[in-house]
Amino acid sequence: MPLIPLVEIVHLFWKKRTMATQITLTLPDELYENAQQWALLTQRDLTQTLTDALKLVLTPVSGQAQREKPVAALSDPEILALAQIRMDLIQGERLGKLLEKQREDRLLPAEQTELLALMQVYNQLWLRQSEALAEAVRRGLRGPLVS
Repeated sequence: MPLIPLVEIVHLFWKKRTMATQITLTLPDELYENAQQWALLTQRDLTQTLTDALKLVLTPVSGQAQREKPVAALSDPEILALAQIRMDLIQGERLGKLLEKQREDRLLPAEQTELLALMQVYNQLWLRQSEALAEAVRRGLRGPLVS
């Protein structure tokens, strides 16, 4: 597995000053190759690509994720509703268009940022829905999903 020194991974904002901590990170080969592909696609260096990806994944788009009740604390009707949650129609359509442009190598740098933000929204919804499905099965509100 490649060792990658990453600068500016952890950003601490205090009075408009940015501090950075340098770390060494061991990545699986496949993840490293994916990161290199993203860097080439966005015409940026690998360190900045990884830093931006981590910022998007580790920082909620809004404070909503921090305010949400734990899934286990939700009522049965809330669990069932959350298990059916879907991405906003407009956001979903935009995500689809951006993914199509990415496949066709027509994605502009600003659209790359938008795509990453929409992917974070999608992933947060998917995670929350997955937690609700698991809780619904645990409570006997529905059967397990079968593949």
